Amino acid sequence: MYIDADRGTRLSFYERILSPILFFFILLSVLPEVYAQNNTLYLMYSIPEANELNPALRHPCKIYLELPVISSFRLNIRNTGFGFHDAVHTGTGAQSGTWTADLDNLEKKLGRMNYALANTDIDLLGAGFEYKDWYFTVLISNHTATQISYPHDIVSLKDGNWDVNGGNPVKINLNNIGVNSTLWNSIGISVSKDLSEGLRFGLRLKYLNGMANLNTRNTTVTLNTTPDPITLDAEVKYKVNSSLPVKLAFASNGLVNGVDFTPALQNLAGNYIFNGNRGLSIDGGVIYDLDEATQLSASFTDLGFILWRKNVNNLTGAGKFIFSGIDINKYILNPGQNDLLVALKDSLINAFQASSAKKGYITSLPLNLYGGITRQLLPNLKAGAMTWIEINSMHLRPSLTLSLNFTPFRAFAATMSYTIMNNKFNQIGTGLAFGRRGAQFYILTDNIPVSFTRDASTSLIWPYNARMISLRFGVNLFFGCDKKDKGSGSTSKSRYPKSKTTGDCPAYK
Repeated sequence: MYIDADRGTRLSFYERILSPILFFFILLSVLPEVYAQNNTLYLMYSIPEANELNPALRHPCKIYLELPVISSFRLNIRNTGFGFHDAVHTGTGAQSGTWTADLDNLEKKLGRMNYALANTDIDLLGAGFEYKDWYFTVLISNHTATQISYPHDIVSLKDGNWDVNGGNPVKINLNNIGVNSTLWNSIGISVSKDLSEGLRFGLRLKYLNGMANLNTRNTTVTLNTTPDPITLDAEVKYKVNSSLPVKLAFASNGLVNGVDFTPALQNLAGNYIFNGNRGLSIDGGVIYDLDEATQLSASFTDLGFILWRKNVNNLTGAGKFIFSGIDINKYILNPGQNDLLVALKDSLINAFQASSAKKGYITSLPLNLYGGITRQLLPNLKAGAMTWIEINSMHLRPSLTLSLNFTPFRAFAATMSYTIMNNKFNQIGTGLAFGRRGAQFYILTDNIPVSFTRDASTSLIWPYNARMISLRFGVNLFFGCDKKDKGSGSTSKSRYPKSKTTGDCPAYK
């Protein structure tokens, strides 16, 4: 918003508002992850967890077991809008121990729509086994998925609806700003089988238990300023659904004026597990041997929904407020009044009327689409490419990975990957698998940070400009690896065409 006087006061207000928001997004952009993104894992068939991305895959050993937590633990935090160095610069000279927010550079980096993402997946128990020509897996997991979407215009608040260089008012559009966060458990059973020579399919059905959810829908926020006379139009429309064990207190005008979190810590089993929030989802995949050296794959995961019926709170609201030049002059001429923008904020809040309802609602899971191709280059070396498309609340995020998979000897497999993701083009990852019959240890990453910066005051080390830091590791148990090689594709062709070591378990080549 433009004001003829007291620009410094206006900026200090916006800095107070933007500082915690900026800090939160910076935190999402630099926190370390304990999980690889799905890209490197998708084409590393020797790791059983790859079946979670494509249920057509079967592990070459007759039986595998996933141990609780230690076989697969995922913590994934990333930011598509910017990296640490895009938004924060370290001082020089006497200011070398300080960090400074660079909002002008941040404005150049942000896309039209940006995302801060946090996900966890913990495999509580899993197994895979063969029965005649069929291959089955059973998996019990806990998941969380959080998406915060924020448009480019959010950084324009630093100048308050005004083009400082051009001297003209700017309309700020914060539509689709919001949160979609879900915590759920799943129990899945998959089956895979050869349909014909060189063609294999797989399908997984999952029963879902929704633990908690918070999401915003149909959010519209616009701020529009006119210069003569000076007038600010603010309009907000929103809808918030939640399934959280909290108590909301409402004022006489319908506004939420208090939240009691005490119930969230009581009756944990009833609130989060035996709560009646139920759903279903399916995964599907195919593998096709195009020729003796080329294999194609495609799959989807988490096509499903959860019906939320317990601990439901639905909030809707709409408001439009006009702050006229007369009101602006009153605050400018009377310095004893509160800060103009604080008064504006209070006026906007008081203009909204919210209503609450306890009606149940449905949310869809974040849907994942995958496609891949591998080509045998040498007996122990193959090249691969895959794409992963995430779809969450109608927001679409594509990625692309190129990889080289090397199996120099029986107890070791390695992968090098190059990934385009998060609007970055320089993400190099790797994957390693160690072990023969009995047990396997694996570790994967989609992005290896190569540059770090140190905070002089706390000695903390941050990735210099990474938007994604990832690590996934685990231990699996194998049994029956001395049987003939059934591969991960069809039983009629080796998954490692032209290999000179036929009959060995591919997991250990």
